[in-house]
Amino acid sequence: MASRWNAEAFWNCYRELTEVSNLGSMAGYPQHGNTCRLLHSVAVAYYSCRVAALLGCAFHMREMARGALFHDYFFYDAQDGDPAHRGHWSRHPEIAWRNAAKELDLTGIEADIIRTHMFPLTLRPPRYREGAVVTLVDKGCSVYEFFKRKRPYPRLTGRLSQ
Repeated sequence: MASRWNAEAFWNCYRELTEVSNLGSMAGYPQHGNTCRLLHSVAVAYYSCRVAALLGCAFHMREMARGALFHDYFFYDAQDGDPAHRGHWSRHPEIAWRNAAKELDLTGIEADIIRTHMFPLTLRPPRYREGAVVTLVDKGCSVYEFFKRKRPYPRLTGRLSQ
């Protein structure tokens, strides 16, 4: 994926990652109500790339997409009330980063996106412009998913299984 937006390159990147990681298994975990974690992560990655293209600056699109796809890469239901998940919102970026690093060779940009996406809730700000975009888009997607509980992202949902 070049520094410009290319939807097919994005979907190719997504498919490649589902083949070499457990990314697809995130479909089994809820996120922000009725959205599954996989759909949330795909939406954050997809719209981060779209926003970056609109900004007109040079971005590392593939690294941004990869980092965003793995920004919530943890395998438990954070909304289940389990006391072990207390403090999840500030701890999960490190958990996601460790999980992703076990399966992928992450670049500095990708690791930074995963580890800083909860800023300002966590104190570490993004070091790269890609991380800043993902952090903002993640917040926007989270709010959208909270209010659009029935069928968020109908156009993206159909692409997940292709």
